[in-house]
Amino acid sequence: MGSSLSHPVYSRDATVYVISGTEKFETFHRAVEQSGFINHVLDRWRATGKPQAEFRIAIKPNIMTASKHEENSPVYTDPALVEDLIRLLRAEGFSRFTVVETQNVYNYSYTGRTVQAVAEMCGYSGDGYDIVDLNDDTVPLDYGGLLGVHPAGRAWLEADYRVSFAKNKTHWQCFYTASLKCVYGCLPMWDKMKVYHGRGRGGRNIEFFHATVLVNEKMPAHFGFMDAWVSGDGLTGHVRDPYPNETHTIFASENCFALDWVAGEKMQIDPGQNYVLQEAMHRWGTIHITRVGNMTPWYPWDNVRPIVVIGFNVIEEFYWFGRFMSRAAATESDPRFPQVGRYQGFFKVMQAIVRLLEGLLTRATDPKKTRRLPV
Repeated sequence: MGSSLSHPVYSRDATVYVISGTEKFETFHRAVEQSGFINHVLDRWRATGKPQAEFRIAIKPNIMTASKHEENSPVYTDPALVEDLIRLLRAEGFSRFTVVETQNVYNYSYTGRTVQAVAEMCGYSGDGYDIVDLNDDTVPLDYGGLLGVHPAGRAWLEADYRVSFAKNKTHWQCFYTASLKCVYGCLPMWDKMKVYHGRGRGGRNIEFFHATVLVNEKMPAHFGFMDAWVSGDGLTGHVRDPYPNETHTIFASENCFALDWVAGEKMQIDPGQNYVLQEAMHRWGTIHITRVGNMTPWYPWDNVRPIVVIGFNVIEEFYWFGRFMSRAAATESDPRFPQVGRYQGFFKVMQAIVRLLEGLLTRATDPKKTRRLPV
């Protein structure tokens, strides 16, 4: 497939490291070492000519899809891994770190969900780094394409080095979400369904996969990690999974496009079916990927059925219906974030119905659903 432009990061051939193990931090450190991450940061720092004390590193994990604290969450990036990454970088002499996120459509259903409050619930301490809501300080930026001139969070835009630290999980919008979609969360408007989902809104005629690729194109992550230590699958894997997958793996690559492609292979999905990767190929072309590590597919694994992905993308063309469905699927929350009071009883009934339907709308790779660790 031809591309409309060549991107300095995403149009380059790349290596993806898929490192499995039995101890979380040891496995993560092997992924950091084998991928050459530290040298990659050091090379970038030297190229800027800045003093190390002025070199700004921004990390974008998955945080705001969290609805409750879980010790081993299949939904949000493990804060212990993010803080360990900061510790490793601090040992190399770096000192300016920012963990970035933006609020999201959970605001339809719950109150009080600031980025700082949700991060604290997840376990982020803020010790030695800042936690920033990118909507708090924005500047206009020409993203090009269908997005055009639009706000950009200054902490991500002006960072000298950007890291996408995604979570490994399925998603009903595009089969699965990984490091490119993680950076989509840097777009500052919280009502993403209204602004970035659906044609004809605000004159932009844009879909979420267009916005995802454009924000990555304009403000690319210099490196991608993916936390697949505990993973979420099934219809609602991106927001909850009552039976988490002990996948015990860390992904690492300097090319998030390549990382996301390999993530789909591990899920036994053709990555080209993912709407984000379809748009990425259209914009950046195809690349050669070298895979290092454990490429045994996840087994068992429940993927979202194609008809569900198609259906949800049709629903999102109708904003108020999509908003209704989003709230109907929001079935749990930490007590510090009470549900929006209006029609609360009705939505509790709807949420119970959604839970009953979830098992019918996934496709299991193993109907016995017996979990096993990767070889």
